[in-house]
Amino acid sequence: MPPEPNSDLLTYLFGTLQEPLVERCARWLAASPRFRAFVAANQDKVRKKVRGISESEGLRDVQLELDTAYHLLLDRRFDLEYEKYLAGKLRGPDFTVAVKGKGAFNVEVKRLRSAGEFRQWADAICDKLDQMPPSIPNVLLMGTASATRKSLDATQAMTRLRRLAEANDDSVFTRRGLPTARAYLRESVRLSAVLHRRAWDDEAGGEVNLWLNAQAKHPLASDQQKALLLCLA
Repeated sequence: MPPEPNSDLLTYLFGTLQEPLVERCARWLAASPRFRAFVAANQDKVRKKVRGISESEGLRDVQLELDTAYHLLLDRRFDLEYEKYLAGKLRGPDFTVAVKGKGAFNVEVKRLRSAGEFRQWADAICDKLDQMPPSIPNVLLMGTASATRKSLDATQAMTRLRRLAEANDDSVFTRRGLPTARAYLRESVRLSAVLHRRAWDDEAGGEVNLWLNAQAKHPLASDQQKALLLCLA
C-alpha cells in the first residue's frame, strides 16, 4: 500500500508523537493545499518548536498557532510569513499577513491555559506589548478553552486593564514588567486589536470577539477586521 499523502511531512515534523496536534495537522494538510505549502516552507521552524517541547500543554500552544495559520489561509487574499522578525534576531509576532494590494499586519498568538481570568489576560497583554512593532498594525489573538459566559472576553479584559492604567494603579503594571501605568498607556498604542477565540478547540464551533483599540497608532482596516472574523469564526 502506498504511503498516505503528507505522511513524510508529518513524520518529519512530529516523529512518532501521539498527540491531538498530529491528527489535526494531518487533516489540515489534506484539506488545504495553501496550508500544506505554508507548513512545507516552514517545516524546520515547526519541527524545532515541536521537538523542543516535552509536555502536552506546550504542544497545545503550537496547535493554536497552526490552527490560526490554517484558518488565516482560508482567505485567499492573505499570504503568511512565519516568525519574520526572528531573521533580524528580534522578538516579534508569530505571523505577518500580507494582504494583496493592501499592505500587511501582524498576528501574535497566545493561548491562556484556563477559561481566561483577568490576571492571565493582564499577564499576557503586558508581556506581549514589546513584541509589537510600532510601524504596522498588530493583532493579538488570544485563545481560551471555555465558552462559558462567566469567562472574560477581549473587550471586558482590555477595558478593565485600561481603567486601571488611567487610574495610575502602578502596582498592576510594575509586577508585570512595566515601569508604570503610564508606560502601559504609551506602549499599548502598538496594539491595533485583540481577537479572542473562546473555545478555540471546539470542532462544533467556539466564539470570536474582536476588540479594537481606539488609541492604536495603526488601526486595523475594516475589511481586514471582517476577513479575520470570517476566517477565524
